[in-house]
Amino acid sequence: MSSESIVFSHQREVVRELSQFFETVEVFTTEVSSEPLPRNVEVSHVPWKADSPLSNTVNILRHLYPALIRNRTSVLFSHMTDVHAAVLAPLTWLLKMRHILWYAHAKNSKYLIWSSFFVSNIVSSTPGSCNLSINKRKVLYINQGINYKNFPYHARSSERLRKILYYGRLDPSKNIHIFSDIIFELNRIPDTYSIDVYGRPTNLESEKYFFGVVSSHNVKSQKASITFHAPITRALIPGIAKNYDMFLNLFSGSLDKTLIETTFMGMPVITWNREYCFQFGTWSNSPVRETLDFIIKEFQSINSLKVTELHKEINRRLELAIRNHSFDSWINQLVGVLKKGETE
Repeated sequence: MSSESIVFSHQREVVRELSQFFETVEVFTTEVSSEPLPRNVEVSHVPWKADSPLSNTVNILRHLYPALIRNRTSVLFSHMTDVHAAVLAPLTWLLKMRHILWYAHAKNSKYLIWSSFFVSNIVSSTPGSCNLSINKRKVLYINQGINYKNFPYHARSSERLRKILYYGRLDPSKNIHIFSDIIFELNRIPDTYSIDVYGRPTNLESEKYFFGVVSSHNVKSQKASITFHAPITRALIPGIAKNYDMFLNLFSGSLDKTLIETTFMGMPVITWNREYCFQFGTWSNSPVRETLDFIIKEFQSINSLKVTELHKEINRRLELAIRNHSFDSWINQLVGVLKKGETE
């Protein structure tokens, strides 16, 4: 059985876990880190320059070509590196070397499409994260892989849930512009809802979008209590989340990782994300719809529950999240894919 794995990844946690299942692991990454790794892991840094595609392509081939030639019977795992996979995929195909690509984005990139003709398999979390219409027979789904220990459960004792949290990117796909309308409608009743938004735009388009969101919010601010904050590091999320009653996310694409993270932390999630609702259900027990009325009904339904009913449903969702989306489960399924086809 082949005992070596070549990994192109920037996430040390993934590398560390994979090293338990292979005798040796060669890692190539464009990021530099002083974080220690197991002894059977060898790390090489691949130089990477912004807006230098030719130079980057040469560096990828220069650093990985010798390793690929030397380890043809090994498996190459490209983790969240579709650009690099696109460069290497034709080469691994010529070498008849197994090449697995992890891809999890709402939109299919041109690099993914190109790679799909050459790689052995594409691994993703859910159908919404990789919905290729070509070479779809190569796509395997193994759910999200999140370490729930990094997002510890916190029981909420409040009988009335009013403080709402959002964290993540601030781009059009997240539908942040609807938050003001939601809070405005909720605050027509005596109880006062508020929402705190943590995040920042990721590009020029998102900056223009966010500027419009803030301008619109200022018009409605009298009855729409929304506060915008700078983004927070993942390490600080659990501590901040303890101060809130619910998590709001209106992403219309694939299963957003923040939905699973907040479920791990015991937060009731209000969303119209279809992949989340199909797996975990809705608070109103009605079919999911991407409308303001649906979201308002979700808020009303959750606050109509008795405390015991609420905790029972939170625990059900927590157990489901751990069973389907824990990091340990994800790694075990991934290793099964990486080792597939190996022979004694």
